[in-house]
Amino acid sequence: MDNISINRKKYLILIPAFVALVMALIPTIKYQWPLGWDIIYHVQYAQIYAHNGFTLINPLLNAPVGQKIGYPPLFHFLIAAIGTGLGIDFFQVARLLQPLLAMSIVLSVSYVAYKLYGEIAGIGAGFLMLSSMMVERIIVALPENLALIFLPLAVYLYYRSIEDKQLKMAILGGLMLILVIGTHHAATLCLVLTIIAITIMELVVYRDYNVLINFMGFFLLILGVAAVGVVAIQIFTPELLQTLMQQGIIAITGISTSLNYTRSLGIYSYLGHIGILVIIFSVLGAGFALKNHHRKDNMIIVWIMTMIILSNAYLFGINVITYRVLIYLLIPLSILGGYGIKISCCKLQKFNEKKKYLQFSSTNIMVGFLVVILAISTLSALLTVTDSNIAVYSVKNEFGKVQIAPPSNSEVDLANWFRENGNHSRSVVISNQFTGMFLATEAGMPLNYGFAHYALKNQTDTQLLRLKELNVGYLVYDKNLVLPVEDKNNPIYMRSIYSEFFSLYYFSKNITQNFLEIKPDYATKVYENDEFIVCTINY
Repeated sequence: MDNISINRKKYLILIPAFVALVMALIPTIKYQWPLGWDIIYHVQYAQIYAHNGFTLINPLLNAPVGQKIGYPPLFHFLIAAIGTGLGIDFFQVARLLQPLLAMSIVLSVSYVAYKLYGEIAGIGAGFLMLSSMMVERIIVALPENLALIFLPLAVYLYYRSIEDKQLKMAILGGLMLILVIGTHHAATLCLVLTIIAITIMELVVYRDYNVLINFMGFFLLILGVAAVGVVAIQIFTPELLQTLMQQGIIAITGISTSLNYTRSLGIYSYLGHIGILVIIFSVLGAGFALKNHHRKDNMIIVWIMTMIILSNAYLFGINVITYRVLIYLLIPLSILGGYGIKISCCKLQKFNEKKKYLQFSSTNIMVGFLVVILAISTLSALLTVTDSNIAVYSVKNEFGKVQIAPPSNSEVDLANWFRENGNHSRSVVISNQFTGMFLATEAGMPLNYGFAHYALKNQTDTQLLRLKELNVGYLVYDKNLVLPVEDKNNPIYMRSIYSEFFSLYYFSKNITQNFLEIKPDYATKVYENDEFIVCTINY
C-alpha cells in the first residue's frame, strides 16, 4: 500500500499549497488592511527594530518608561527587512506575507505527509488542512504561522534521525527548533513536548536507549547558540548577564511562560474547528496505523495525543487557551488523515478490481474519489475565506462585543490627525487601549496607561504636575464606550471594564452631550470625529 501513487508525480503535492495561496489571496486583495488585530502590535515591534535596532524595550508603550518586548524577534525582523529593503509600508508587508505563509504551512504539512506515506497522502494532508475552519487562522500574518512552517519539518527530521540512525538529521531538526524558538513561544512549547513524547515512546515501546543520543543531538545547536550568547553578553554587556542571573530572562524580556486564565472548548467545538473531513480520515488512518504498528505510525499518534493532552491541560490545573492549541493538533491529524485518504483510495481500487466494473478503470475510480475529496476541501476553504466575518475581529466584555480590527474610518482619521499635528515627544492616554495600540503603530504616538487617573474633571493641580512630569500631552475619549443603560440620577462616572486583553473605560452618560462634565479643566478639546474626542493638556 505504501507504494501507491498517482503516476509517481511528486510535484503534485504542490497543488494544495497552490490552492492555499489562491485562497489566502482572496481576503488579501479584498481588504486593504492585513487580517487580525495582533498584527498591529507586531508591525509596531518591527518598526521599533527598524528604527532602533535590536532592543528589549518598546518605547511607544507604557511611556515614559517603555514596555518590555515579550515576543521572539524573528517574525518582526522579517517584516522590517522586507519593508525597509523594498521601501514598503510595514502593514502592506504583512498583507504580502498572508498568502505566502498560508502556502508555506500547507506545503510543509504536505511534504511531511508525502515523505511518510507517499504522494496521495501528501496531497490529501494539504487539502485536509484547507477543509478545516482553522484555515482562517493560517492565512493571518502571525509569528505563530511562521513557526508552523518549521514545526512539522522539525518533528519529521527527528523521526528520520531515529529511523535511519543518522545524528545529522536530529541536528537539522535542531536547526528548525532554533527558528521556532526565535519566532513563537507556544510553537516552541508544542514542538519540545512532541519531541519529548516521541523520545519516551522510543524508550518504552522499542527499548531504544540510543534515542537519547538523537535527543541530545536535536538540542545540540540551541545549547551551542545559548553558550555563544552567554559569552557574547559577558564580553559586550556584562551588566545584562548579571541582571539575567539575578532576575531571570522573564524579568528582563517580559516573556511570559504561563497564562493567568484558561479557555476550554467542548467536544462539538473541537469537531467544528478541526473539520469533519479531517476527523473522518484521521480516524480511518489511525485504525490502520494502530494495526500496522510502524514506527512512523506510532510517532504520529503520539504527536496527536500530546496535543490533545495539552489542549486539555486545564483539567490538570494548568491554564490553557484550547482554541490556540487546535492548529498544532490539526497538523498531525491532517497528516494521519492524508494516510486515511490513501488507504481509502487503495481499498476502492482493490474493490473495483475484485468486482470487475469494466466501464471504470481502477485508476479512474481512485482518482475520481480523490478529486471529490479535494473539491469538497477547496469549497470549504472558499466558503471560509469569502465570509465577511473573516476580516472582523472583536473582543468580548460584560456589555457585548467591541470591534478592534480592522481599523475604522474614524480610527484612521484619528491616526492621520496625530501624524500631522501630534507632538511625538508627548504621550497619549486613551479610553480604548486597542485604538491606542493602532495610534502607536500608525502615528508613532507613545502611550501612557494612566487614563483612569488623568481623564476626569475632578483632577487637582497635583495631578497636572504629575502629567507634566510624565510628559503626557493628550487625552483621547472613545465616544462609543458608554454604559448600555445611562445612569441619569447620579453625576457622570467612569468604569473600567476588562475586555480580554485590555481594560476599556466606559462612561455612565453620553460623552458628547456631557463632555464639559468629563473634561478636566487643564485640557482643551482640539479635534473630534464620529468616534473620538482629542484634548491637549495645558501646562
